[in-house]
Amino acid sequence: MAAAEVDRVTPMFWGLFSAGGFVVAFLLPVFIFMNSLAYGLHVVPWEKVEYGGALRWIRGDPATALLGSTLGWLGGWLPKLFLVLIIGGGLFHGLHRFKYVLYDVGLHRAKKVLDPILYGIAAAGTVAAVVLAFSFP
Repeated sequence: MAAAEVDRVTPMFWGLFSAGGFVVAFLLPVFIFMNSLAYGLHVVPWEKVEYGGALRWIRGDPATALLGSTLGWLGGWLPKLFLVLIIGGGLFHGLHRFKYVLYDVGLHRAKKVLDPILYGIAAAGTVAAVVLAFSFP
């Protein structure tokens, strides 16, 4: 009796799908609120709206006060990692879902063509997000 072949790639993509869904579901609303609604609803005063603080945060200056001296080096990485997780997670989640929409439409026979194209787009977008996020000081 021959052993059945085990698919080791599909669970990896389902894991990326669920991780992307988690990241988008929990972090994207915070990102949208803090970048658009917080000022309009006067949660954050207009006097606090300036780019200097954001640039200092990206460069890691206030991280020592927030994270302590031992973890202060993470300050420049945290906002960049946040953006990469939002973009990469959203791409993998959305394109995985789109793949199954295409399967439901009747393109399930084109699996060997669709998988590399859709996951390649998600991987290229995530790599582009990493390059853009970490290319700034």
